[in-house]
Amino acid sequence: MFSFKGILNSSLLLSIDSLSALFLLIISIISFCVSMFSWKYLNAYKENSPVSFYPFLMLLFMSSSGVVCVKDILFFIVFWEFMTLSSWFLVVFEREKKSAIKGGLQYFIATHVTTAFLILASVIIYSYSNDFSFKAINKSFEFIINNHPAIAHFILFSIFIAFVTKAGVLPFGFWLPNTYPQPPSSASSFFGGVMSKLAVYALLRFFCSVFPVSFYTQVWGFIIAVSGVFSIFVGTIAALTQDEAKRLMSFHAIGQVGYMLLGIGVGLYFIKINPFVAAVALVGGLFHVFNNSIYKSLLFLNAGSIFYKTGTTDLNRVSGLMKVMPLTAITALIGSLSIAGVPPFNGFISKLLIFESSIWSAKQSEVFLLTRGTFIVFGIISVFISAVTLASFLKFVNSAFMGKLEGTFDEKRDLPWSMVLPQLILAGLCILTGLFPMISLKIIYAATLASYNFLPDFSSVFTVNFAGVDINFIKNYSQGAWFPVFVMIPLIILSILIFSFEKYAGTPKREVETWYGGKEHTPEEVAYRGHSFYQPFKDLVSFRIGKIQFKGFYPVTTPSIKVSVPEKFLKILHPDEWLYYPVANRLTKLFESAEKLHNSTTKKYIAWLIVGSIFILILLFYFSGGSL
Repeated sequence: MFSFKGILNSSLLLSIDSLSALFLLIISIISFCVSMFSWKYLNAYKENSPVSFYPFLMLLFMSSSGVVCVKDILFFIVFWEFMTLSSWFLVVFEREKKSAIKGGLQYFIATHVTTAFLILASVIIYSYSNDFSFKAINKSFEFIINNHPAIAHFILFSIFIAFVTKAGVLPFGFWLPNTYPQPPSSASSFFGGVMSKLAVYALLRFFCSVFPVSFYTQVWGFIIAVSGVFSIFVGTIAALTQDEAKRLMSFHAIGQVGYMLLGIGVGLYFIKINPFVAAVALVGGLFHVFNNSIYKSLLFLNAGSIFYKTGTTDLNRVSGLMKVMPLTAITALIGSLSIAGVPPFNGFISKLLIFESSIWSAKQSEVFLLTRGTFIVFGIISVFISAVTLASFLKFVNSAFMGKLEGTFDEKRDLPWSMVLPQLILAGLCILTGLFPMISLKIIYAATLASYNFLPDFSSVFTVNFAGVDINFIKNYSQGAWFPVFVMIPLIILSILIFSFEKYAGTPKREVETWYGGKEHTPEEVAYRGHSFYQPFKDLVSFRIGKIQFKGFYPVTTPSIKVSVPEKFLKILHPDEWLYYPVANRLTKLFESAEKLHNSTTKKYIAWLIVGSIFILILLFYFSGGSL
């Protein structure tokens, strides 16, 4: 489409393989739901104009699509930067809030520092390949590995840092819990559902297809798995201590990305040792990307619905919302069970593949005993953290939707169908892809083969039928199976029996005031708020080391460093004062001007059109030498 071949040996080539197609499918589904949800949802932001939201949201959609379609690292960086900048404008949408400005600043600095690593890696590669295309990089990297191993490791380190930071992997994703809660929930939905997953796509693309398979693949596969498990553990434990819905989900975004990296890391490690284990692990990681994009987007939209109805996402200030928004409550429960990996919802099958591939490494005699033990521990930690995830989202559902209807909410502001329908669509996908994983598995395996075309055939690794799927870690020998249809049949029968007993037993129902042992209490005294859940466990994982306070193993306070330096030097260290805030203020004025123009009368629009037309005619008359 566009070429710099004469200058930099770079061209804008758009190529869609199975991996790109999978992510384009994800982008399409989530962008459709986000756009529909935003239509009426932005009415909740009366002090902010849609003019400062929709253009950047559309740019975010387009740049995200460009990231997964280009096959040239220079244009990959261009689309990557457009994606980062457009998302930054959405983060600072509410510019009057200090938290939005702070979160935007952290996001801007963190992502651009790591983008510098990506640029540095591309420049080093270009010095050897003299071409920015992925094919040329693949060929030249073999030469770098054989002749300059230290440089090869530095390139892989730079790529790793750039993408895990964007994905929110700890400790590099320190900015994410302060950033994702700031934009409107529809934008947060795209951040958590798509944007963080594009960093996983980039890791998969570069480590699996751009760079050739080598010993380095095995080393960095283990590093990716370690970073994934660390994020699973710390991110999810920290989420359990949160009382604000969007911040809780932001920490879970960190933890869930960890599952994806664990699957991809195990796959990279075993790609040359056991292709069957590698195939199951890679499919598990990629399947979790697909599943998480659905239920994570859904949960952020649930939080947006709560905000639309109540004006807050603080779980300590809302209760009993199921009585006024039942469909949102049902979809929130489906999303919560899905993210926790509860069968038969879609989160279960992808986690099952990741767990089994991690633990199956114990049977690989070619691997050191300590390494095998490490992978087994990774699998056990992942299983345990799934239970913590369930506990965390039971807290979310119970605090927001169960119990007595209390707190401040707008009785006249009902959720419009444009907000309810996207949640129903995503909840339906959670159920369908959980009950019938066979179709998704075939699509995702094809995407995996786009990275490694020497993996075993789909039929050798998975045996599928209408009821479920068998998993093979050795050719023609099943070591695992999942049949969700057989699980659903007894659940449906039990549900019908329970409903029948309740319907035809004829037992009268009555509603009475809650009895508190003979004492009178106000609702505030007896309400079980969000901060009360799992208090002993939260106390156990909250501690202080020196002046640093940890909450859920995550540092919430850091000591200030006092040094004596010249005042002019201190100003340089505060770019927010001399660069960030002035630019943000000017942009705010620009948007205010655009809003005034947007709100002008029809007569003014017509007048401007007439004036502009006359001006263009004069220019045409002048440049045509007086004859038209």
